[in-house]
Amino acid sequence: MFRSIAALFPRPLPRLRSLFGVRTGAGTCVAACLALLLPAALGAQDVLGHLPRSSPYHDVESPHELSVIGGYLVLARDAAGVAPRSSPVVGIREVLHLGGPLIFFARVTHTFSDRTVLDPAFPRALRVLGTTSDPLTIADVNFGLNLTGDRSWHYLVPMISAGIGAVSDLGKSRDVGGYTFGTSLAIPFGGGIRWVPPGRFSAHVDAYDYIWRYKYPSSYHTVAIDNSSVIPPAHSLSGYRTNGMFTLGVSYAILH
Repeated sequence: MFRSIAALFPRPLPRLRSLFGVRTGAGTCVAACLALLLPAALGAQDVLGHLPRSSPYHDVESPHELSVIGGYLVLARDAAGVAPRSSPVVGIREVLHLGGPLIFFARVTHTFSDRTVLDPAFPRALRVLGTTSDPLTIADVNFGLNLTGDRSWHYLVPMISAGIGAVSDLGKSRDVGGYTFGTSLAIPFGGGIRWVPPGRFSAHVDAYDYIWRYKYPSSYHTVAIDNSSVIPPAHSLSGYRTNGMFTLGVSYAILH
């Protein structure tokens, strides 16, 4: 059964790379944490043998929650070295309990990234012109499963989810080399653990991988006077990779 949970985050996750060899492993971290909580998830489906006051299982009655979240977005270096860098992240999340173990949530996060500016016409030694602020906004919607159903185990609720969204620099203009991050489809998947004590407030910790596409301008194939180029002409100007987001959040139950 431990293997069945781990199978939700299979080995290819840490091996999933862009065309340029970047890798992340947030999904593997989630799988390990959830596997440790698997006995609780199974036991929550059968609470016989415990008196109500001594049972480790408790009903969770929070069908609608709002969260404030903060954490860190881990972005591995890209081939050209011009994509936004890893940075702190803040955001909000709204969760709806759809019934049984099924939940739905929408999330919007904002990074405080910066990135390197290159001029591909210059030789390698003179190509870097400096850095510029390039924050990203990520919005996604997700369906998830509470692994303990509509109960908690010692007030803990492990969950997994996947969804779809978008990541964007919100229209930032192209730099001197023609690069801009732009807007890309984003695919999030991962999970976390909620701490749900009695009352309206709760907390959660989450780890997610986001897959999105990177694109470079055709000028990055330009061969400079030292016979170098930002991206070798034989290589693609686009590729997909995973990026890890790790967050903590505090939630308030609107309905209780």
